[in-house]
Amino acid sequence: MITIASTPVKTYLSKSKIPGFDYVINPYVGCPHKCVYCYAEYMRKFSGHTEEWGDFLDIKECAVPLRPAQLFRTRVMLSSVTDPYNPYEQQYGLTRRLLQQLIVCQAHVYILTKSTLVLRDLDLFKQFAECEVAFSFSSADDSFRQLAEPGASSVSEKTDALKTLHEAGIRTAVMGAPLFPGISRWKDIITLTRPYVNRYGFDSLNMRPAYQKKVIGFITRHYPQLLPLYSDIFLQEEPTDYWKKLGEEIQSYCQQENIRAEIYFGSSRSYSGN
Repeated sequence: MITIASTPVKTYLSKSKIPGFDYVINPYVGCPHKCVYCYAEYMRKFSGHTEEWGDFLDIKECAVPLRPAQLFRTRVMLSSVTDPYNPYEQQYGLTRRLLQQLIVCQAHVYILTKSTLVLRDLDLFKQFAECEVAFSFSSADDSFRQLAEPGASSVSEKTDALKTLHEAGIRTAVMGAPLFPGISRWKDIITLTRPYVNRYGFDSLNMRPAYQKKVIGFITRHYPQLLPLYSDIFLQEEPTDYWKKLGEEIQSYCQQENIRAEIYFGSSRSYSGN
Protein backbone atom coordinates (compact mmCIF):
# COMPACT_ATOMS: atom_id res chain seq x y z
CA MET A 1 0.00 0.00 0.00
CA ILE A 2 1.46 3.34 -1.05
CA THR A 3 0.68 6.65 0.66
CA ILE A 4 -0.23 9.41 -1.81
CA ALA A 5 -0.20 13.06 -0.76
CA SER A 6 0.42 16.51 -2.20
CA THR A 7 3.16 18.86 -1.11
CA PRO A 8 3.40 22.60 -1.86
CA VAL A 9 6.65 23.90 -3.35
CA LYS A 10 7.81 27.39 -4.31
CA THR A 11 9.23 26.21 -7.62
CA TYR A 12 9.59 23.04 -9.63
CA LEU A 13 13.13 24.02 -10.61
CA SER A 14 16.33 23.09 -8.84
CA LYS A 15 19.74 24.34 -9.91
CA SER A 16 21.55 21.33 -11.28
CA LYS A 17 24.63 19.84 -9.67
CA ILE A 18 24.84 17.35 -12.54
CA PRO A 19 27.40 18.33 -15.19
CA GLY A 20 25.81 19.33 -18.48
CA PHE A 21 22.47 20.49 -17.08
CA ASP A 22 21.29 23.90 -15.91
CA TYR A 23 18.21 22.74 -14.00
CA VAL A 24 16.62 19.57 -12.67
CA ILE A 25 12.89 19.03 -12.23
CA ASN A 26 11.67 16.29 -9.89
CA PRO A 27 7.87 16.40 -10.15
CA TYR A 28 7.40 13.93 -7.31
CA VAL A 29 8.94 13.13 -3.93
CA GLY A 30 9.47 9.40 -3.65
CA CYS A 31 9.37 6.64 -6.25
CA PRO A 32 7.28 3.43 -6.21
CA HIS A 33 9.70 1.44 -8.39
CA LYS A 34 11.31 0.20 -5.14
CA CYS A 35 14.74 -0.39 -6.67
CA VAL A 36 16.91 -2.13 -4.11
CA TYR A 37 19.88 0.14 -4.84
CA CYS A 38 18.03 3.47 -5.03
CA TYR A 39 20.50 6.26 -4.20
CA ALA A 40 17.62 8.73 -3.78
CA GLU A 41 16.47 7.07 -0.57
CA TYR A 42 18.26 9.80 1.38
CA MET A 43 15.39 12.11 0.35
CA ARG A 44 13.11 10.37 2.85
CA LYS A 45 14.67 12.23 5.77
CA PHE A 46 13.65 15.55 4.18
CA SER A 47 10.10 14.43 3.38
CA GLY A 48 8.65 14.01 6.88
CA HIS A 49 7.52 10.48 6.01
CA THR A 50 7.99 7.51 8.31
CA GLU A 51 7.12 4.99 5.58
CA GLU A 52 9.83 3.07 3.82
CA TRP A 53 11.24 4.57 0.63
CA GLY A 54 9.02 3.35 -2.19
CA ASP A 55 5.91 3.26 0.01
CA PHE A 56 4.96 6.93 -0.35
CA LEU A 57 4.66 9.44 -3.16
CA ASP A 58 4.16 13.20 -2.83
CA ILE A 59 2.83 15.14 -5.81
CA LYS A 60 4.42 18.56 -5.92
CA GLU A 61 2.08 21.55 -6.28
CA CYS A 62 3.33 24.97 -7.34
CA ALA A 63 1.20 27.98 -8.29
CA VAL A 64 4.05 29.66 -10.18
CA PRO A 65 4.44 28.53 -13.81
CA LEU A 66 7.83 27.98 -15.40
CA ARG A 67 9.14 31.21 -16.91
CA PRO A 68 10.12 31.15 -20.61
CA ALA A 69 12.73 33.89 -20.22
CA GLN A 70 14.47 32.01 -17.44
CA LEU A 71 14.52 28.68 -19.26
CA PHE A 72 14.98 29.63 -22.91
CA ARG A 73 17.37 27.06 -24.39
CA THR A 74 18.61 25.94 -20.98
CA ARG A 75 19.29 22.25 -20.42
CA VAL A 76 16.70 20.70 -18.11
CA MET A 77 16.73 17.15 -16.73
CA LEU A 78 13.67 15.19 -15.61
CA SER A 79 14.51 13.65 -13.14
CA SER A 80 17.33 12.97 -10.70
CA VAL A 81 15.69 11.62 -7.51
CA THR A 82 12.38 10.27 -8.80
CA ASP A 83 11.03 8.74 -11.98
CA PRO A 84 8.93 11.36 -13.80
CA TYR A 85 6.95 8.48 -15.34
CA ASN A 86 6.23 6.47 -12.22
CA PRO A 87 2.87 4.64 -12.50
CA TYR A 88 0.96 7.43 -10.74
CA GLU A 89 1.92 9.91 -13.47
CA GLN A 90 -0.79 8.19 -15.53
CA GLN A 91 -3.36 9.53 -13.06
CA TYR A 92 -1.88 12.88 -12.05
CA GLY A 93 -0.20 14.00 -15.29
CA LEU A 94 2.21 16.40 -13.60
CA THR A 95 5.17 15.55 -15.82
CA ARG A 96 3.06 16.11 -18.93
CA ARG A 97 1.90 19.54 -17.72
CA LEU A 98 5.50 20.54 -16.98
CA LEU A 99 6.63 19.42 -20.44
CA GLN A 100 3.90 21.56 -22.00
CA GLN A 101 5.36 24.56 -20.17
CA LEU A 102 8.89 23.63 -21.24
CA ILE A 103 7.79 23.60 -24.89
CA VAL A 104 6.89 27.27 -24.54
CA CYS A 105 10.35 27.87 -23.09
CA GLN A 106 11.99 25.74 -25.80
CA ALA A 107 14.26 24.30 -23.15
CA HIS A 108 16.55 21.46 -24.13
CA VAL A 109 15.00 18.53 -22.31
CA TYR A 110 16.61 15.28 -21.13
CA ILE A 111 14.40 12.60 -19.60
CA LEU A 112 15.64 9.63 -17.58
CA THR A 113 13.14 6.89 -16.78
CA LYS A 114 12.55 3.19 -16.24
CA SER A 115 8.96 3.36 -17.45
CA THR A 116 7.38 2.92 -20.88
CA LEU A 117 4.68 5.41 -19.83
CA VAL A 118 7.08 7.90 -21.39
CA LEU A 119 5.62 6.96 -24.80
CA ARG A 120 2.40 8.73 -23.86
CA ASP A 121 4.17 12.07 -24.38
CA LEU A 122 5.70 11.33 -27.76
CA ASP A 123 3.56 14.10 -29.25
CA LEU A 124 5.20 16.61 -26.90
CA PHE A 125 8.75 15.42 -27.51
CA LYS A 126 8.33 16.15 -31.21
CA GLN A 127 7.66 19.82 -30.39
CA PHE A 128 11.08 20.40 -28.81
CA ALA A 129 14.05 21.55 -30.84
CA GLU A 130 16.18 19.31 -28.63
CA CYS A 131 14.86 16.38 -26.61
CA GLU A 132 16.46 13.13 -25.49
CA VAL A 133 14.84 10.21 -23.72
CA ALA A 134 17.07 7.83 -21.78
CA PHE A 135 16.16 4.48 -20.26
CA SER A 136 18.05 3.01 -17.34
CA PHE A 137 19.13 -0.64 -17.61
CA SER A 138 20.95 -2.33 -14.75
CA SER A 139 20.78 -5.62 -16.63
CA ALA A 140 19.50 -7.17 -19.85
CA ASP A 141 18.15 -10.07 -17.76
CA ASP A 142 14.54 -9.48 -16.75
CA SER A 143 14.69 -12.02 -13.93
CA PHE A 144 17.22 -9.72 -12.23
CA ARG A 145 15.08 -6.67 -13.03
CA GLN A 146 12.08 -8.30 -11.35
CA LEU A 147 14.10 -8.82 -8.18
CA ALA A 148 15.99 -5.51 -8.07
CA GLU A 149 13.52 -3.11 -9.74
CA PRO A 150 10.07 -4.63 -9.20
CA GLY A 151 8.12 -1.49 -10.15
CA ALA A 152 10.02 -0.71 -13.35
CA SER A 153 9.02 -1.70 -16.87
CA SER A 154 10.43 -4.96 -18.17
CA VAL A 155 13.59 -5.20 -20.25
CA SER A 156 11.63 -6.07 -23.39
CA GLU A 157 9.13 -3.25 -22.81
CA LYS A 158 11.93 -0.69 -22.45
CA THR A 159 13.66 -2.01 -25.56
CA ASP A 160 10.43 -1.77 -27.57
CA ALA A 161 9.91 1.78 -26.28
CA LEU A 162 13.42 2.76 -27.41
CA LYS A 163 12.59 1.41 -30.86
CA THR A 164 9.35 3.43 -30.99
CA LEU A 165 11.10 6.64 -29.93
CA HIS A 166 13.99 6.09 -32.34
CA GLU A 167 11.67 5.48 -35.27
CA ALA A 168 9.76 8.65 -34.37
CA GLY A 169 12.96 10.68 -34.65
CA ILE A 170 13.53 11.26 -30.92
CA ARG A 171 17.10 11.05 -29.68
CA THR A 172 17.54 8.15 -27.30
CA ALA A 173 20.11 7.05 -24.75
CA VAL A 174 20.68 4.12 -22.42
CA MET A 175 22.18 4.40 -18.98
CA GLY A 176 23.77 1.09 -18.06
CA ALA A 177 23.42 1.80 -14.40
CA PRO A 178 24.06 0.77 -11.85
CA LEU A 179 26.25 -2.09 -13.00
CA PHE A 180 26.17 -4.93 -10.47
CA PRO A 181 29.48 -6.84 -10.34
CA GLY A 182 29.07 -10.40 -11.54
CA ILE A 183 25.46 -9.76 -12.62
CA SER A 184 25.16 -6.86 -15.09
CA ARG A 185 26.36 -8.00 -18.53
CA TRP A 186 26.98 -4.64 -20.11
CA LYS A 187 27.68 -6.06 -23.59
CA ASP A 188 24.24 -7.69 -23.54
CA ILE A 189 22.67 -4.30 -22.79
CA ILE A 190 24.44 -2.80 -25.81
CA THR A 191 23.60 -5.72 -28.10
CA LEU A 192 19.93 -5.59 -27.12
CA THR A 193 19.46 -1.86 -27.59
CA ARG A 194 22.10 -0.62 -30.03
CA PRO A 195 19.87 -0.36 -33.14
CA TYR A 196 17.71 2.21 -31.34
CA VAL A 197 20.20 4.19 -29.26
CA ASN A 198 22.25 7.32 -30.00
CA ARG A 199 24.54 7.10 -26.99
CA TYR A 200 25.30 5.20 -23.80
CA GLY A 201 26.34 6.01 -20.27
CA PHE A 202 27.67 3.55 -17.70
CA ASP A 203 27.88 3.95 -13.96
CA SER A 204 29.03 1.74 -11.13
CA LEU A 205 27.09 0.39 -8.19
CA ASN A 206 28.03 2.88 -5.50
CA MET A 207 27.53 1.31 -2.11
CA ARG A 208 26.56 4.30 0.00
CA PRO A 209 26.32 3.66 3.75
CA ALA A 210 22.58 4.41 3.82
CA TYR A 211 21.70 1.35 1.76
CA GLN A 212 24.82 -0.82 1.82
CA LYS A 213 23.14 -3.24 4.25
CA LYS A 214 20.08 -3.51 1.97
CA VAL A 215 22.15 -4.28 -1.15
CA ILE A 216 24.41 -6.79 0.63
CA GLY A 217 21.28 -8.44 2.03
CA PHE A 218 19.87 -8.63 -1.50
CA ILE A 219 23.07 -10.31 -2.77
CA THR A 220 23.08 -12.69 0.20
CA ARG A 221 19.51 -13.83 -0.53
CA HIS A 222 19.64 -14.08 -4.31
CA TYR A 223 23.31 -14.34 -5.35
CA PRO A 224 25.20 -15.77 -2.34
CA GLN A 225 27.97 -17.09 -4.58
CA LEU A 226 28.93 -13.46 -5.31
CA LEU A 227 29.43 -12.43 -1.68
CA PRO A 228 33.26 -12.86 -1.81
CA LEU A 229 33.40 -10.59 -4.88
CA TYR A 230 31.23 -7.93 -3.21
CA SER A 231 33.30 -8.14 -0.08
CA ASP A 232 36.49 -7.55 -2.07
CA ILE A 233 35.03 -4.58 -3.96
CA PHE A 234 32.95 -2.84 -1.30
CA LEU A 235 33.81 -4.02 2.19
CA GLN A 236 37.61 -3.77 2.31
CA GLU A 237 39.52 -0.74 3.59
CA GLU A 238 41.81 -0.71 0.56
CA PRO A 239 39.97 -0.01 -2.72
CA THR A 240 40.33 -2.53 -5.53
CA ASP A 241 40.93 -1.74 -9.18
CA TYR A 242 37.73 -3.54 -10.25
CA TRP A 243 35.99 -0.43 -11.57
CA LYS A 244 39.11 0.92 -13.23
CA LYS A 245 39.58 -2.31 -15.18
CA LEU A 246 35.89 -2.53 -16.06
CA GLY A 247 35.85 1.06 -17.27
CA GLU A 248 38.86 0.42 -19.48
CA GLU A 249 37.20 -2.70 -20.88
CA ILE A 250 33.98 -0.84 -21.73
CA GLN A 251 35.88 2.09 -23.20
CA SER A 252 38.03 -0.17 -25.39
CA TYR A 253 35.00 -2.08 -26.69
CA CYS A 254 33.00 1.06 -27.45
CA GLN A 255 35.91 2.66 -29.28
CA GLN A 256 36.39 -0.48 -31.33
CA GLU A 257 32.67 -0.64 -32.20
CA ASN A 258 32.38 3.14 -32.75
CA ILE A 259 29.79 3.46 -30.00
CA ARG A 260 29.38 6.79 -28.29
CA ALA A 261 29.68 6.12 -24.58
CA GLU A 262 30.43 7.98 -21.36
CA ILE A 263 31.77 6.20 -18.29
CA TYR A 264 31.03 7.75 -14.92
CA PHE A 265 32.88 5.38 -12.59
CA GLY A 266 34.30 7.28 -9.65
CA SER A 267 34.69 11.05 -9.89
CA SER A 268 36.13 11.11 -13.39
CA ARG A 269 34.35 10.80 -16.72
CA SER A 270 35.70 9.14 -19.83
CA TYR A 271 34.37 9.11 -23.37
CA SER A 272 34.35 6.62 -26.19
CA GLY A 273 33.22 6.80 -29.79
CA ASN A 274 31.95 9.85 -31.64
